[in-house]
Amino acid sequence: MGILRAVSPWALVFVLGGLLSFVVVALGGGLLEEKAVFGVKESTAARRYILSLLQNEPETLIALSPRSDVVSRAVQYAQAKEAEGQITPMSLTYIGGRTAGSLNVHIYAIEIRAANGQRQFFPLALTLIEGKVVRRE
Repeated sequence: MGILRAVSPWALVFVLGGLLSFVVVALGGGLLEEKAVFGVKESTAARRYILSLLQNEPETLIALSPRSDVVSRAVQYAQAKEAEGQITPMSLTYIGGRTAGSLNVHIYAIEIRAANGQRQFFPLALTLIEGKVVRRE
C-alpha cells in the first residue's frame, strides 16, 4: 500500500505530461505544416497550370506562360484542339518542389487514360520564374 501511494503522484505527472505533449504536438505540427517550415508549399500558379494542362484550357496556359509571339500562341491553341478528348486524367499528385528567390520548381505525378483505354503514369516538372511557367519536362 505504501508503494502505491509513492508511485501514484508520479503516475499522475506522467499521464498529464503525455496529454500535454499530445496537445502541443497536435497544434505545433499543424502550424509547422501551415508555415511550410520543413518544405515548400505548392505554388498556386503551378497548380493552375497543371490543372489547365489536364483540362485542356489553352487560355489559362497562355496566361501562365511568359509573353510569346502570335505564332507560338496559335500553335499552342492548335495543339490543344488536336489533343482534345484523347486523354482522361485519372490522378494528380504533388510530389514536392524547391524555391530559390523567384525561381520555383514543382514536380507532379500524373496518371492518364488514353483514348484506347491504356493507362500511363508519368512525372512532370514545372519551372516557374515570377509565377510564369518557363519550362515543362
